[in-house]
Amino acid sequence: MSNITDWIKYELYPMLFDSIDVIFPEHDFKRFAGGWRSKTYLNGTKHANRQDKTVITKNAPHCLLEQGGAVVGLVDYVMNRDNIDFISSVKRLADAVGLQIPQKIDFNNDDNKANYQKYKDQVTILEDCNSYFIYCLENSTTAKNTLNYLETRGYDTETIRNMELGYIPSQKQLLDYLEKKGYTQNLINDVVSFQNDSRIGTTHTLTIAYRSGGVIKGFKFRTIKDEQQKYLNSAGLDKISGFFNLSGIKGNKEIIIVEGELDALHASVKGIDNVVAMGGSSINEQQIKDAIKRGAKSFSICLDNEQDKTEETLKKVNQIIQIILVNQVNRVYVVTLPNLDENADNTVKNAKTDPDRLIKEQGINALKTVITQALPYFEYQLYQIILPFSKLQEQRELSNKDIDNLLDKVVENALNIPDIIDRDRYKKLFTSFDAIKNLGITEESLSITLDKLTATKDKENQILAFKKLLSEATELQKKGEIEKALTLLDNKVKEVKLKDKTTEFSHLLLTINEKELKNRQASKPNSLDSGYKIGDEELLLPAGAISIVAAPTSHGKTTFLINMALNIAQNYSNKEIYFFSYEEDGDSILINALNTYLNKDISANNRKSIKHYFATNSTEYIKNENINDFNKEREQFFNEIITPKRLNINYVDYDVDTLVEGIRYLHKNTNVGAIFIDYIQLLNLPEGKYKTFSRQEEIKEICISLKDIAIETGLPIILGAQFNREVSNQLKIYATKIGEAGDIERIANLIIGFWNNNFKGLTSESEAKEISNNGFDAPDTLYTVILKNRGGKAGLSDALLFNGNTGKIQNKEENKFDNPF
Repeated sequence: MSNITDWIKYELYPMLFDSIDVIFPEHDFKRFAGGWRSKTYLNGTKHANRQDKTVITKNAPHCLLEQGGAVVGLVDYVMNRDNIDFISSVKRLADAVGLQIPQKIDFNNDDNKANYQKYKDQVTILEDCNSYFIYCLENSTTAKNTLNYLETRGYDTETIRNMELGYIPSQKQLLDYLEKKGYTQNLINDVVSFQNDSRIGTTHTLTIAYRSGGVIKGFKFRTIKDEQQKYLNSAGLDKISGFFNLSGIKGNKEIIIVEGELDALHASVKGIDNVVAMGGSSINEQQIKDAIKRGAKSFSICLDNEQDKTEETLKKVNQIIQIILVNQVNRVYVVTLPNLDENADNTVKNAKTDPDRLIKEQGINALKTVITQALPYFEYQLYQIILPFSKLQEQRELSNKDIDNLLDKVVENALNIPDIIDRDRYKKLFTSFDAIKNLGITEESLSITLDKLTATKDKENQILAFKKLLSEATELQKKGEIEKALTLLDNKVKEVKLKDKTTEFSHLLLTINEKELKNRQASKPNSLDSGYKIGDEELLLPAGAISIVAAPTSHGKTTFLINMALNIAQNYSNKEIYFFSYEEDGDSILINALNTYLNKDISANNRKSIKHYFATNSTEYIKNENINDFNKEREQFFNEIITPKRLNINYVDYDVDTLVEGIRYLHKNTNVGAIFIDYIQLLNLPEGKYKTFSRQEEIKEICISLKDIAIETGLPIILGAQFNREVSNQLKIYATKIGEAGDIERIANLIIGFWNNNFKGLTSESEAKEISNNGFDAPDTLYTVILKNRGGKAGLSDALLFNGNTGKIQNKEENKFDNPF
């Protein structure tokens, strides 16, 4: 936003309203229902008894109004108070509420200065006019008839004052007043013009300040007599750019749209916020956009109930709905006012019920009730479609043609509902009617029909938009304006591409529903217990995410992965764990898993003895005292872990795309619980894919692919990884030191680093001392540290016991230590 005037109107002034007492301490402002009030004059001296000598109201949050005195904008007041220039005043007010002035704004731009001056002059003179009109209504002897008329409408003195209703005694008296206030004749002529209409100030004497966004844009003048034209407008009254009575204060707004200005004002002063008037016979897109800019989140349409204009009202309501939906606001409701002229015999006169009358006859709570009971727009439209057919059915049985017409209208209307949830609610409501059920129409069949028609409609919209774009570009080409044609194509072609993606992308517009969130979380896979505690906290492998187990080469990363996979397979009997090895053949991994499962020193070299058994069926290398246990537990391993497919070990050389498809297949066809991959630096992209990438970039793409499939399936995916050669001792374990790291450390949710303490690292004297002092070098242990943990604490560390012969890794309750990093 480079226009200083717009920034002050839309950003600065609305932000200031809640901090008035802090920004202007000299007036000791106090809150009241209408805004802020002070006992003081603008010069700071106290009034003898008035509590509201100076006010800043919700209606006009941009200025200080001294009752019976001057009107001063907030920026100008600070300029005068602090003896500073315009730029300094704006910055001081912005600083007071922590607001940053956009860098695009050029305070020294002459157009910016001129625009603000024009805005300020217009706002000030119109506020002075309004103050004069209000004063005249309360004090002028000729205003008696106007006051009497307002009383017949049910307005008391306080209501009239809060509605800012006024009285113009004559055009000449107003102009004389403005001249005495010091306004120039040019400014008066430019802003306060009555288009040479002598009726203003004679037959049309009731004044209504036409406020929008807190600023008066002009006036409406109403007759209290039986004149043919009830309202006249001041010259150049802008009713298009914003709703009448729309607040200029920031905040989420639930806008209620009524027809008449007096309806909006009366409802507002009686306590219903954000009631606005159309300002004419219809609304326009600018009004909606302005309301959204000022915080509108939903709209309720509350038009007059006129029995003889039902079709006209329905058409108007649908037009308003469409304009709001086009501007991507889906929270739209329709209020139905009661008919106050219904007779005892249920016959109805063709009279009118508007909000003003409802408040007068039944009180403000009656209006609040019907607003609360407003129907979502799609429900209102559905009832309006069904109503004529229901009336017809009272006369005769519906024919097949009638039913087809009904279905056509229902489907056609559904296609215009942009929000997926709203469309689903519409379908559910329609198919819930007994008469519709009896026709055999189900929610599913209606959905299929709508999906097909929606895709067709989106494609048709794309074709029309493309034809229009080509036509506009061709016209520019014919004029020789090639650059403009190319710019047009460049700017608009992306919009055209999206025309057939409405259905595909509409889910992106869905709001978050708390109940659905709970259901999703309840059905989401839980993190898996790895079977280890690190620093007294359970090490959980996150579902739907990537976990990395990293170590220097030959330090036992495969063994660590096998231990984790076996722990999960044993602890989760209802899950199938899949272990993909890119380094060792499946038999070797299986033998290592069996060795870990046994967890006994059955010989001097367990692995060699077990391999020999499977090769020869001989237990000659196994200690005699362990043979029975070996046979028993080996059978148990196969019967309880391998055969039931609780642990599935596979050697593969899949590229990452094939691996991803394999994981997707397993997720669909098995009860897979976790995926282990040994190890990431051995994975590759498909041959020829991204062939210009560096190895680091390839690893990044591999990580992204695995992360995406983890999210899609909700599975924990655990990968082994090697640290690079820079990790030469326990003190140098960092996530960024994973070999060919790419974006591994950013993509993974959990990273576990470890060092086999049976390896002596390359250390300086000071490093060796630190490692020894902290107990990081205890033999037959793995120094293990959590390098990253999105779901818990990072930096925790522990010494896990490691038996090199059995391959078993387990916690030792003693010998725990905190990570010093």
